[in-house]
Amino acid sequence: MKKLYLLLILLFSIQSFAAVFNIDSLQRALDYTIEHRGDYEKKKIERIASLRGKADYYALFEEYQSYICDSALYYINLDIRDRREAADEMGCAFSMIKKAQVLSVSGLYAEALELLESIDVKALDSEGVIQYYKSYADLYLYLAEYASEEEYNSKYIKLMDTYQDSISMQPADRFLQVTTEASLLLTQKRYGEARAVLESILAETERGSRNYAILTSTLSFVCELIEDYNGQRAYLMMSAISDIEAVVKENKSLRSLAEILYRDGELKKADSYMQISMEDANFYNARLRNVQVSKMLPVISRAYQNVEQRSKRLLVAVVVLLSLFVIGLVCAIIIVRRQHKKLVEANNIKEVYLGKFLELCSIYIDNLENYRKTLNKKVSTGKMEEVVRVLKQNNITADVLSEFYKQFDEAFLNIYPDFIANFNSLMPEGERIMPKERNRLTTELRIYALIRLGITDSGKISEFMHYSITTIYTYRSKIKKKSLYPDDFENRIQKF
Repeated sequence: MKKLYLLLILLFSIQSFAAVFNIDSLQRALDYTIEHRGDYEKKKIERIASLRGKADYYALFEEYQSYICDSALYYINLDIRDRREAADEMGCAFSMIKKAQVLSVSGLYAEALELLESIDVKALDSEGVIQYYKSYADLYLYLAEYASEEEYNSKYIKLMDTYQDSISMQPADRFLQVTTEASLLLTQKRYGEARAVLESILAETERGSRNYAILTSTLSFVCELIEDYNGQRAYLMMSAISDIEAVVKENKSLRSLAEILYRDGELKKADSYMQISMEDANFYNARLRNVQVSKMLPVISRAYQNVEQRSKRLLVAVVVLLSLFVIGLVCAIIIVRRQHKKLVEANNIKEVYLGKFLELCSIYIDNLENYRKTLNKKVSTGKMEEVVRVLKQNNITADVLSEFYKQFDEAFLNIYPDFIANFNSLMPEGERIMPKERNRLTTELRIYALIRLGITDSGKISEFMHYSITTIYTYRSKIKKKSLYPDDFENRIQKF
């Protein structure tokens, strides 16, 4: 756990929360927190066990309020019963408000509304009145989230604003005052002011608490409205981390983050986060969250499965292409051997030249076989994202060809050191070709190096050079026309 604390200190040591966020570090912190979420839940279960021995029903309710809906309702009902028996009218009304809040969160909107309407506001103190208005505001917020039709959505938002106005006129605690003020600013589309107000209390809000999760979740929503998508993602990660540390099962940040990851094409992680969100919603028995997750989970899972299937098909295609490439190399070896038989050079030169390229081709075949085995191993271990990333690197063939040509040039010039000078002696001074690098040939010189070796067929040359036959014809035609001997230029080349 010490490593996690050090990492979180590093992540959140931000002088201004409007600064640029380190998304990669936040991502690592979130994944670490998810991996260890069982540790936080274990501590919560221990706290609950210690409270059961004291029969403190309200304290037990607070522990279960965002953890397990049914248990929260069970203990708040016991608390209401005891307060009624004790003729504690104010305490009873306050606990009924808290019960209404849980009913709202769990999706029992009609029951929550009926309970709130039954409460005598005159029996409440100032804190009770604030919680009463807040319960109504939250209820209409949940109804607005649930309603898909614009007519009803707008209606519930207006009702929510009415109760938030009432809260703003009460001497509420600073957190509730600031979040209420920000909500009203958002309704007026004053997004920048809302963000500044919320960020003003971020540093003083306890990280890993329910309030911190709510605050950063709201900030994420504000960032989305002003199209600061980096901030949106960062604040969602902070909120999700706090939800996990506070063992809040009634949450939405991880689900919202999964939707962003899906939008950005990070399907595997999106699927993982959405699965966890579904588990939490089922555990808490939050009907609204269940509906929201149920809409997106099949979409993300299906997209992730489609990517996996495409990756497998792509891998098969690449293996086939690699196999064909190996066959092509073998054919190239055969062609080179056949062409070498036609050379009139001394036997020792033939052996050195052929041996050089047989060795090179053998190396390439070994490298390609190792590459195929590596891909096969990644597929068998399920590392499909690594396979896709490797396959997107299109420089493999280019690197092989570049090294092949380099070896060819060096070997050829070692055997025919005067070839470039002899070639240029057949060209006018202004048309002579000089390579930029020592022991290297240009494309034109390489074509005529093959002709010097006896490979005169343009089709064979095109296979060797990986150019079209038309391109080879064009090169040969242009060089002959520019030379001093256009009629028998290539015959002269073969006699050097």
